[in-house]
Amino acid sequence: MVFHPNPPSERPALIEALAVWGWAVAHGGIPLGYAAQALADHPSYMKYTGVPDPTEFERRTWAAEDLTSWEDVVARMARPGDKAVDKERWDLPRDWEMREYLLRRLGLSDSHESTDRILRRYCDEQIGECERQLDEQPDTTAEEGE
Repeated sequence: MVFHPNPPSERPALIEALAVWGWAVAHGGIPLGYAAQALADHPSYMKYTGVPDPTEFERRTWAAEDLTSWEDVVARMARPGDKAVDKERWDLPRDWEMREYLLRRLGLSDSHESTDRILRRYCDEQIGECERQLDEQPDTTAEEGE
C-alpha cells in the first residue's frame, strides 16, 4: 500500500497543489489559465480566503497570481514564521522553554541541575506552599462537631 498524506477522497494541501501546478506552468508548458481554473476550485480558495462566497473570477485571479510566483508563495507557506523560528532556539535543548519558566519561578538566573531536578524542586516548593496555606486556615471541623 502506498502512503498518502491525505486520504484519496481529499484534495492535496494548497502548498502541494501550487507546487505541482506552478511547476507545470513554468516548466511543463501547461497554460496559466488552465492551471488557474483547476486550482481555483481548491478548498483554500473556496473557504479560507476571508472573503465570503468568493466568485469564480476572484478565485481564478488569486490562483493565477499565486501560480505566477509559485516558488515564492510555496516558500512563504512552508516557512513557519519569525515567532516559530525564534521559539525553536536550535542552540538550546528541547526543554529550554520549560527550564526558563522554572528558573524564573524559583527566582534563579541559572542552575547546573537538570531540568527534571529543577521541575522536582519547583513542585516540592509548590506542595510546601499549599501545605503552609492549609495549616494557616482555621480548623472548622472542631466547630462543626459542637
